[in-house]
Amino acid sequence: MEFSKDIEGLVDRLDNANKQLKHAKSADERLAIGNYIYGLYEALEAIICLPLEYNEKNVFGSHKNLKKFVKKTDIYNDRILQNFFDNRKYHNAMFGNIINGLGGELTFLDDQYTCMYQNMTKGEFFDIFSSFLESLNLNKEFDNFIKDIGIYSFKGDVMPDIGGFLLYNPVDKATDIFSSDAEYDVRTLTILAHEFGHAYDFSKFEGDYTDYNKYLHQSFYTEVLSILFERLLEDYLINNNILVNDVKDDLILRNETRYLTLFASYIDSVLDYDLLRKDRQDKYSSEYIYSLIEKYVNEDVKDIIDDIMTLNVRHNHIYTYGDIISMIMKENVDKYGFDNDMILEMFNRRGEIFDPEYLDNYGVTPERYIEGYQKELKLLKK
Repeated sequence: MEFSKDIEGLVDRLDNANKQLKHAKSADERLAIGNYIYGLYEALEAIICLPLEYNEKNVFGSHKNLKKFVKKTDIYNDRILQNFFDNRKYHNAMFGNIINGLGGELTFLDDQYTCMYQNMTKGEFFDIFSSFLESLNLNKEFDNFIKDIGIYSFKGDVMPDIGGFLLYNPVDKATDIFSSDAEYDVRTLTILAHEFGHAYDFSKFEGDYTDYNKYLHQSFYTEVLSILFERLLEDYLINNNILVNDVKDDLILRNETRYLTLFASYIDSVLDYDLLRKDRQDKYSSEYIYSLIEKYVNEDVKDIIDDIMTLNVRHNHIYTYGDIISMIMKENVDKYGFDNDMILEMFNRRGEIFDPEYLDNYGVTPERYIEGYQKELKLLKK
């Protein structure tokens, strides 16, 4: 297992996906394959740092298929936004109570990290990752994981807001992982754990193409397992005294990113529906956004708004709830392993639109999240 140094495998994936697109039997299958092909083109461009000559026919097979793709994704986006607005009071209470409850806990994070990661050998890197999965009794999943997977590095300045991503072909289950500026260090190790979470998630997927598209485009569960694996890795490394200072640095940075996304989700929960529906919120200045929410927040929020990457509801929705749910899910994994009711029910419900019933069933509350957060801070203070 190693970082791949050529793109021949990805070119083969692309050629195979194009053949699958030609033989697709339904609109949902074409949507799923077209989305995968588009991801492959983006990945190739990020790796070689050159634009590729491709068009709508290369990706979707025809202009007609592209129109169906856009129409379908617009339906999903409208459904997500309407659902978010319908549950706005629930979201506002969840996010607001967490933010208020964290309060002074965040001050510990100020200026505590160096961003200097220690390199290790390739052997050490993958031995640590293998041992980590073995500690979770996921040896079999690791063996399957490394058989036909590619792990690639891309230039971070090509996709500056993305640390890593995974591509999964829903037809033949081909899987590849991509890390920005990959090195044999803790940062990349955590990216690998995050993307392995996605790979593990898809390995348990048993639905059809309609279910797959719902999961990909409307579910709020898509980042739960990936962030769960980040947390499990952080615990494993610190508790086994492996590159502890580097892990603490990485944990601080990730907690800052999670907090900014949480705050962005809170802002989404108080913005006007028409502003969200028109998808204009990212085009406005921080001062204007503050003027819309100032009755709900303190003045020092102005600085936080400047640091927020996006106010896109879909993006913030999946990462914020991925953070919140994974915090409580980790408790269940620590106690019962991966075959626990919370994970199994999530697999059964993974394609559904947001419904607070699942969170209520498993006691996903601001109080339990804050309690888990405080435990993470204790890891930093070890």
